[in-house]
Amino acid sequence: MTMHATTEGYYEEGIKQAKALFDRLYPRKSHGVDLTLGADAIRARVDSDEVPGDTLIQSSLADLLLRLGQKVGIDRRKLSPPPSPFKKIKGRGNAAWATKDEAIRWDAAWHLREGASDVAQRLQGSGAKAVQGKAAMVRQKLLWIVAHGDVLGWIEDLPVSLFEQAKVEDLAIHTWTVEQALHRPWRSVDERDLWVNRYEAGHRLLEAEIRRLALPARAGTRARADETSPPDL
Repeated sequence: MTMHATTEGYYEEGIKQAKALFDRLYPRKSHGVDLTLGADAIRARVDSDEVPGDTLIQSSLADLLLRLGQKVGIDRRKLSPPPSPFKKIKGRGNAAWATKDEAIRWDAAWHLREGASDVAQRLQGSGAKAVQGKAAMVRQKLLWIVAHGDVLGWIEDLPVSLFEQAKVEDLAIHTWTVEQALHRPWRSVDERDLWVNRYEAGHRLLEAEIRRLALPARAGTRARADETSPPDL
């Protein structure tokens, strides 16, 4: 794929694809889409009901629709989660295709992921420490992905398979401690058991930490008691 110097230059590719798309969808009537239309006008037409949700579009047209630059679009399609819906289709060359609805849901999933990262950064910036070890997990509030009331997992450690099984529009982010999350229903029993084990291990570490803190205090109390005790006769 040719890398364009500007986003506007890249969008010219999407505009050509949009014209070809409308020529295919409406071959027998004037549809008013041509190469003289700008990116905003094309975006509005593709986003409208004139293009059904199950219509296949190429990645360049999807990037125009979603207002993504070329490099951003390429980088996102390489990362997962959320998994990219764009796939090559036999007989259609090297272009990657997805339906319009798939592209929009994928974009929504990216907004969810980026929103979760922003929340995490704000929490850390406010003085909350990054999660370090099982003991810290017990005390700190974490970001959990939830679908229809079921906990899927921690945003930073979420199995891709659980993310792929859920519809993006059904996903939400909640800030809970591990204990609060474990009191809610979970989609995967194995994932919940993993966090039960982490929670139990964290509490064992906390108990050990409290004992270590208590030992000097206990020794100091014993020393003061010895100092004030009457001497043996």
